[in-house]
Amino acid sequence: MVLIFTDNEQLDRELNKKIENSRIVYYPDYILQEKTVATLIATIQPNKYNFKDFMFKVRDKNIRVILILENDNVKELKDALVLGIYDIIFDPFDLEEVCNKIKTPSQFSEISKYIKSIL
Repeated sequence: MVLIFTDNEQLDRELNKKIENSRIVYYPDYILQEKTVATLIATIQPNKYNFKDFMFKVRDKNIRVILILENDNVKELKDALVLGIYDIIFDPFDLEEVCNKIKTPSQFSEISKYIKSIL
């Protein structure tokens, strides 16, 4: 099961159409309670959890995260990398890029430059 949690209604619908076995989610608690989640496609969400705490809880459930970020200067990039979130897509992007990321996880070499910058 792929959960879509982007806070962008149009993007959510388009991804939901293209990704088999996917569901749009509006509440973070649902993600943490769902038992069959393999992948979460997410953006930084304003919710009752702060980003780092929420993503820690998601990763603690062994859920793979594909994170969509504005750019590589956002402070959450460091937190994502520390939590083992390596499937990161920067805006601008297209739907095919997201769909391809589901099928082909990022290699360490693709994100090593970001890790190097925070070490």
